[in-house]
Amino acid sequence: MAIATTYPFSKFLVKVGDGASPEVFTDPCGLTTKGFTRSANLNDTNIPDCDDPDAPSWLGRDVVSYQGQIAGSGVVAQESFATWEDWWNAGETRNVRIELNTEAAWIMPAKLQEFAITAERGNKVQMAVNIVSDGAVVPVAIP
Repeated sequence: MAIATTYPFSKFLVKVGDGASPEVFTDPCGLTTKGFTRSANLNDTNIPDCDDPDAPSWLGRDVVSYQGQIAGSGVVAQESFATWEDWWNAGETRNVRIELNTEAAWIMPAKLQEFAITAERGNKVQMAVNIVSDGAVVPVAIP
């Protein structure tokens, strides 16, 4: 049996750009869950059976557009609260760099769609973010 080689949590990074030139990306502290999803919006077309028009048809699918999304949650860290708050208040597009160890990296212009803060007595203050692409998700080289 061959055991799969896996990555620890610290090798999956979601870095937010500062908009400077050259741009500096930092991995905000506090996120304890992270997810990066790329999806395609599709149009479906029924493709009939020419030999038997009454037979069920098969669906043909065409890609119409792509999108990227990052979801994360964790604790509100004082060290990076300003990063999220400033981005939310500005309502601007920022570049986000996603890295998976030394295997792959992507950059996407993105909007901070959701910035939620919650608290429960006896626990630390929690947060959740949802970041959505505002343009192409582009693979980039890892330095």
